[in-house]
Amino acid sequence: MSDTYYRERAARRARLWGIVGGLVVLTILVALGVRSLYYDPCTQGFDRAPEAVASAYVAALTRGDAAGAQSCWQHQAYYDLAAGCSEICLSRLGKAGFVVESIAPGPVTVTDAGRARLTVAVSVLCEESGARASGELVLDSIRANVPWKHWMIVSSTVGGTVAQAWCD
Repeated sequence: MSDTYYRERAARRARLWGIVGGLVVLTILVALGVRSLYYDPCTQGFDRAPEAVASAYVAALTRGDAAGAQSCWQHQAYYDLAAGCSEICLSRLGKAGFVVESIAPGPVTVTDAGRARLTVAVSVLCEESGARASGELVLDSIRANVPWKHWMIVSSTVGGTVAQAWCD
């Protein structure tokens, strides 16, 4: 037998391994893409319900986890001073000394821009003073009811104000 037979066989084997390797890489990329589509960094899981987002946000506040709280916010709204207790307020809040009494989502409304909005009422009890405080989270999402729908905070009075944080 000549060398051409072995060269063709090696080339065929290399092509086969290239195709198999490409399919494996493609499968991994598709799986990672689907995971990133459904994964919510706020809840650190696949639960993207508005109640779960509000609970994860308040839990991050009670732990003093600024990065966890920031991941629940819509990026532009987090740095907007008119958004309530966002970046500056949360940086002063530190580890909050309160216990959550209730988290109650309201009805979903549709904005003029066609986005879905939901107001979540949050009531807390201060650990040291025993005082009660309450605030609202305004969550925003796309209007369509699709499986990859994520809710993000666009406004918040939870935590108090820049001048007066809760449970000080």
